[in-house]
Amino acid sequence: MKSVLFYLCILLILIAAGCEKKVDMEAEKSALLAILAADDQELLSGVIKDDSTDVRETLSIIEGNLTRLTGLEANRRNRTLLEKGKFVNIENLDGPEIHISPDGNMAWIAVRTKFTIAYTDSLGMEKEWEGIEARLEVYEKMENKWECVVGAQTF
Repeated sequence: MKSVLFYLCILLILIAAGCEKKVDMEAEKSALLAILAADDQELLSGVIKDDSTDVRETLSIIEGNLTRLTGLEANRRNRTLLEKGKFVNIENLDGPEIHISPDGNMAWIAVRTKFTIAYTDSLGMEKEWEGIEARLEVYEKMENKWECVVGAQTF
């Protein structure tokens, strides 16, 4: 009887392991890279996606401060930024490094980026400003779509 229970337990463990969700890590990595590319393209084109109806809150860590923004608030900040200048170059210096959880529901991305912004100063002179940032973003799978839930940046 003990051997029957032993084999039954082994059979149940094998069945449970076989039912485990298989995650296509390369496909998930490609999806996350596409999000980064779309974000860069949005900045370079100067067209900010309309997050005005997004009431979901995202946590940002910038210059040592914790800030919680809804999509609407983030949209306003991005529009203000792009009214003052235009991104003319974005170049990854290191990364992106991507880690996806084994179950495929959480991920983080670390990247160091150099960017150039063209702007007109108070005297009407065209100028460029170059900066380097490092950022870490955490994504969660929501309704089968990656959503950034927290981001931290240094300049």
